[in-house]
Amino acid sequence: MSLWQRLYYAGMVLTLLLAVLGELIWLPDPMRIGTSIYWIDLIDLLIYVLALVPCLWLAAALLQLASNKRTWVRIRCLAIAIAALASIAILLTIPKRIEYSATVFVLTLLLVFVDLIFHERSYRKLPIQSIVGFIATLCLLVVLFWPTKYLVTYPGLTLNMNRYAQAPSGHTHGEISGVLVFERPAFPIDWLYAKLFPKYSFEVEDLGMSLGEYNEEVRIMKADANTAGSAVAFQKVGMGKGITSHGVRVTAIVKDSPALNVLQPSDVIVQVSGKAVTMIQELTDVMKTTKPGASVSVTVLRGGQTTALSVNTRANPDDPSRAAFGIQVANELEYDVPETVNYHNYLLHEGGPSHGAMLALTLIDQLTPCGVTYGHHVAGTGTIEPDGSIGPVGGLEQKAYTVSRTDADVFFVPASNESEARKGADNLLIVPVQTLDDVLNWLKSHPKTASSASCS
Repeated sequence: MSLWQRLYYAGMVLTLLLAVLGELIWLPDPMRIGTSIYWIDLIDLLIYVLALVPCLWLAAALLQLASNKRTWVRIRCLAIAIAALASIAILLTIPKRIEYSATVFVLTLLLVFVDLIFHERSYRKLPIQSIVGFIATLCLLVVLFWPTKYLVTYPGLTLNMNRYAQAPSGHTHGEISGVLVFERPAFPIDWLYAKLFPKYSFEVEDLGMSLGEYNEEVRIMKADANTAGSAVAFQKVGMGKGITSHGVRVTAIVKDSPALNVLQPSDVIVQVSGKAVTMIQELTDVMKTTKPGASVSVTVLRGGQTTALSVNTRANPDDPSRAAFGIQVANELEYDVPETVNYHNYLLHEGGPSHGAMLALTLIDQLTPCGVTYGHHVAGTGTIEPDGSIGPVGGLEQKAYTVSRTDADVFFVPASNESEARKGADNLLIVPVQTLDDVLNWLKSHPKTASSASCS
């Protein structure tokens, strides 16, 4: 076997090895460098290891180009070189969006096998070695990456929230950890992992959208949680108004709704039947006193202008005694964030809102003299609401297990998730909370050291 063939196969073996390592990337999570560098920080650097695979294939193609003058061989090698260079360029320039490189990577792999098959046919009628290699690689990739109808949830990673978010006028005081778990379509190999490692769970669930659409949705959730957590934190330390609602935004019109062709998605309802509406609860209260089928006056903001409308109602499907427009709505929120918070874009923190509560706590800690952790290494999870309440999240069993592998002193969880969290780690101090104030009050009343209690 020539050197360029060895390089081709070395790239394939490295691909499969990196695939397995990527699916088990959570195992070294307790690793720390000092007190601030977590395993998730190192993963951001390891992404560049992926570029070694197309580099090997590029080197193999260049070796052939230098040694073989046949036109068809040179065309094949040139195609591989171009595809490999494109894959390397994408990985090195936008490493936080690996999916952009996936198509080019697969194309390069296919071109490599085409080259191997044609090379073997030059001295053997049936290129059995290359075909077997292709089938074996394809089968392994199916086992590793073929999505099933199940979703798998398994342990994840902790992240240093002070590295994730930094307020310009703040200073790092205590150690606060967020926690991420992996939830994705299950691959066949996951059932083997579940036999070897703890806390893998499977469930049948239809996302109702493509994986690309789902990824984009969770990225939006992450950005919203960043803004909400920041606004709540600044308000807590006396900076800004926090989160206020200025109406109810129409997000969708239900099929056969009496409001169809009258209300429009993105309309902001500010008044109904002469009563001001600033949030969903106020709209609900007005609709409770409206007779189903009645026509009501509605004032909306549309395109920056106030528009008065007359909108018919119907019976609420959940309560026929109440009126409904047949629309989906959300509060029209305004976030007051006095300073621009700097965020680190972790490769494996794809999205979701579950870090919101710990983000708010982190910024409060940074903006408070001496901080608010009172000597504790704090870990926690939960969404953050405009009023500072902490909402439930998923994967608590896996999150508790992930935190239990670290040196965290306390793990704050939404009260409604307490029982699930305790299934994940019975040796971890788990504190159920309903609000951000619950977290702050617990830390203040349970100082870890005398010096932290007396800090002022």
